[in-house]
Amino acid sequence: MRIFFGIFLASSANFFAGILGFYITKNSFIYSQAPTDYQINLTFLSYFYSFFFKFLVLLILTWIMHRVMTMLDSPKKRILFIFILGSAFSIYNQVDIFWVDNNLSWSLIKLVGESLNWLLTGYILSKFVRPKHLGAL
Repeated sequence: MRIFFGIFLASSANFFAGILGFYITKNSFIYSQAPTDYQINLTFLSYFYSFFFKFLVLLILTWIMHRVMTMLDSPKKRILFIFILGSAFSIYNQVDIFWVDNNLSWSLIKLVGESLNWLLTGYILSKFVRPKHLGAL
């Protein structure tokens, strides 16, 4: 139950950090770097799908982390594991930003924002998913 709560909390943090990223983008100079056809059409259903898919990705990442838990004996390693895999998933999700007519700065801003989001998510998840073998922190 503790691991499920950790996945839910990490999904919520990832979701709300994404919403915070939209707010910061909309109300700062970053919006000037956005493509001209960039629009945010959010509905309740899109919020629900976004949270569900983030939860599903974190569930899969936690399962993968559980399978290799003997190598992830310190919190730093667990955070780095989630950070690298989550950032790879977000790069894969946004892979079209490199060859669509966008600024390079917009692409980098999105990737840095997603990576920071996954760093926070990895930190939260590492507090709930711990190895059970001797000598692990």
